[in-house]
Amino acid sequence: MKKYFFFLLWLVVAFTAQAQEGQIKFSEYDLSNGLHVILYPNGATPNVMVSLMYHVGSKNEDPARTGFAHLFEHLMFEGSENIGRGDYFGIVQAAGGSLNANTSQDRTYYFENMPSNELELALWLESERMYHAKIDTIGVNTQKGVVIEERKQSYDNQPYGTWLEELGKRVFKVHPYRWQTIGSPEHIRNSSFEDIHAFYQTYYVPNNAVLVIAGDFEEAQTKDWIAKYFESIPSGTLPLYRPNLVEPAQTELIRDTVYDNIQLPAIFMAYHAPAFGSKESYAMDILTRILSGGKSSKLKTNLDDKGLTVQSSLFYYASEDPGLVYGIAIANMGKEPTEVEDAISAEIEKITQDLVSEEEFQMALASVEYEAASQLQSLSGVAENLATYYTYTGDANRINQELSFYNEVTREEVLAVAQKYLQPNARVILHYLPKQANEQ
Repeated sequence: MKKYFFFLLWLVVAFTAQAQEGQIKFSEYDLSNGLHVILYPNGATPNVMVSLMYHVGSKNEDPARTGFAHLFEHLMFEGSENIGRGDYFGIVQAAGGSLNANTSQDRTYYFENMPSNELELALWLESERMYHAKIDTIGVNTQKGVVIEERKQSYDNQPYGTWLEELGKRVFKVHPYRWQTIGSPEHIRNSSFEDIHAFYQTYYVPNNAVLVIAGDFEEAQTKDWIAKYFESIPSGTLPLYRPNLVEPAQTELIRDTVYDNIQLPAIFMAYHAPAFGSKESYAMDILTRILSGGKSSKLKTNLDDKGLTVQSSLFYYASEDPGLVYGIAIANMGKEPTEVEDAISAEIEKITQDLVSEEEFQMALASVEYEAASQLQSLSGVAENLATYYTYTGDANRINQELSFYNEVTREEVLAVAQKYLQPNARVILHYLPKQANEQ
C-alpha cells in the first residue's frame, strides 16, 4: 500500500508540474455588439474548433413554457435565410467537418470541428444562425415533433428514464432547476410561434454569447473574418431573465416510490450541493470521487463487489447555481431496496464522521489531475472549458487555475462539505420498483 501511496503522490506532482508548464495561452476581446471572442491558436493538428456558447438554458424558461432551450438546440439546425432547410449538416460534412450541440439547465453549446482551411465557412455558418436562423412555422412544428419523440424514447419509454425529472421536482421547490431541459411535452405542443420566436430574439444574440476559436488558424485573418460576419449583428435589446431565486434549505427527508417498467429495483437520491466554481465545489468533487470514483472507491468495493448492487455511484453535477449530488444504486437480483438504501446511506454517513484517509484523498486528486490533463489535450476540451469558465464565472483564465484550486483543498474541507450537504434529513430518496409490484 505504501508503494501505491507514493506512486499517487508522484502522479499528482507530475500532472501539476505538467499543467503549470503547459498553460493555455489565449487572447480575448469584445465586439461592439457585446459578443465575447476567445482565440486559442494551436497548430498541432490542421483542424480548428469553432464554438458558440449562449448563456441560456432551461432555467431561463417560463415555468409554463418549459423545453424552449432544448427545442432551440434543434431549431438552430433548420437553416437560415441563406442556408436551405436541412442543409446545415450537409455543408459541414461536405467540407470534411463534424458538428453537434447540447443544452443544459444553464447554457446551450454549438460547435464545429473543421479542417483549418474551412474556418471562414464555419464562422459564416454560426453567424447565419445567430442572426438569420430559419424560425418559421414549418421548422417549429417539425422540431416540436422531434423533441416530443425524443422525450418518449429517452425518458418515458426508457427504464429508469425519468429519475432526474422525478428527483428534480421534489428536491427543488423554488428554483427552476426543478424541471429538466427536455421540458414538458404539453408545454412544447401548446407553445405559440410568437412565444418561440420571442425566445430566439431574447437569448440568441451576440451580447449573450461567447465565440471560441481553438486550433490551427492565423490570428489576424481570423479577427477580420469575425468582424466581417459578426460585427454587423445587432445587440439584443430584450431583457434577459436571470433567475436569482434562492432555494430554501431542505430540513426534512422526502421519500417516495416510482413504479416503472423495470426488472431490478433501484434507489435514487439527491442532496443539495454548492455552485460551480465555488470553493466548496472543489471539495465536493473530491468527496464524490472518493465515494464513487473508480475500482477502489467505497461504493464499488462495499456494494458492487459484494454483489449487493449491479451498479452504484455518487456524483456531483456542478451547475451555475447551487445544484445537486446524485446517488444511484441498482439492486442485484434478489436484493431488497431497503437493504440497498441502507448500504449506500451507511457509506455516505461514514464520510461525514471522520477525515478521509490520506491515500483516498491523494487518489481523488490524481483522478482530477488526470481528467484535467486529458481534457486539455484536445481542441474540443479546451474550447468548451474556455467557453464554460467565461459563461459561468466571467473569467476564462480559470482554465489555468482550476488545478491550483483543487490542490488548495484540505481533508478537513472535504469533511466540512460532507457534514454540510450530505445530511440524512436534507435529501430526496426514490425507490424505483417494477410496475408489477404496484399491481400486486
